[in-house]
Amino acid sequence: MSDSIDRACELAEMLRINAITQHFEAAKLSQDKTPIPNGECRWCEAEAVNDAVFCCDECAKDWQERNAINRKAKRIAGC
Repeated sequence: MSDSIDRACELAEMLRINAITQHFEAAKLSQDKTPIPNGECRWCEAEAVNDAVFCCDECAKDWQERNAINRKAKRIAGC
């Protein structure tokens, strides 16, 4: 009887480790990276100069805060 209990514990441990690994791999893939500059602010669509992604620091901060909220919501939802 202890053999079946030991096997069940080993299986449960492997499943737990697999779930944790998948969670962290998914988190790495879902992180939003800073967009590539295209001459337009990615937050407010104003002109961004000197190969900047955002037109000002406020837009960059707002974009980062929004992405942090989205990442947190995805983690809570289990995505």
